Amino acid sequence: MKQLGELLLPESLQWVDRYAYAPVQQTMTHTLAGVTVCFHTALTTGQPVTLLAEENLTWLDEATVASLMAMAAQAGATFPLHWEGILLRVLFRHHDAPALNLRPLWPHHDHYIGTIKLIAG
Repeated sequence: MKQLGELLLPESLQWVDRYAYAPVQQTMTHTLAGVTVCFHTALTTGQPVTLLAEENLTWLDEATVASLMAMAAQAGATFPLHWEGILLRVLFRHHDAPALNLRPLWPHHDHYIGTIKLIAG
């Protein structure tokens, strides 16, 4: 099952960056003496979740797009994302605008394709 808040999502919707995330942040620097110093920390939030409705695979209907637009318009709101047995708390990735990049599929103007950008909070 794929669901964002109360909105059921199409089963063919893809999470394209699901495995392109590492929960560790690392920085390296050098001291004046030339010694390499490595700092690392475990990340508990911030995983990007980019959902793709691809032209030949998934179409979003107008009701789904309207629901997504209403959800994205709620500043700071978080939503549960149920994704094939995984539960995340997400918010829309407005800092990586546009959070919703959907366009009508011509000539079917009542069907849409594009991306939904979320981030695990």
